[in-house]
Amino acid sequence: MHTITEGKENIVRVEVTGKLTQDDYDKLIPSWKAAIARHGKMRLLFVMKDFHGWEPGAAWDDLQFDREHGAQVERVAMVGEKKWQEWMTKIASWFVATDVRYFDLSKLTEAEKWVASA
Repeated sequence: MHTITEGKENIVRVEVTGKLTQDDYDKLIPSWKAAIARHGKMRLLFVMKDFHGWEPGAAWDDLQFDREHGAQVERVAMVGEKKWQEWMTKIASWFVATDVRYFDLSKLTEAEKWVASA
C-alpha cells in the first residue's frame, strides 16, 4: 500500500507499507512524471513503515523510471526502519546520478529538511 502527497514546491512524499506491487507503480510513476512536468525536476521523500520490498515487476518499473528520468530527480530521501533498507539505499545510490540518502524513521524531520534544502 502507498500514499502520495505533493508537498511544498517540487517535493513528492510517498509513504509505503507492505510490499509495493505493479499496481502501486502504475499509480506512482504517473504522479512522479506529473511532478516533473509541473516543476522541471522533483525531489522524493520515500517513507517506509512496515515495508517488505518490491514485487519483481514493480522493482523493474522503478529501475526503468530511474534510467529515463534520473536527471530530473534532484534528491531522494529514503526513510526506513530496517538495516536492509539502509543497505538497499546505499547499493541503489551507486547506480543513479541522483543524490540519495538513507535516514532512520526516528530522523524523519531531518530527512524532510534535507530533501527540501538547496
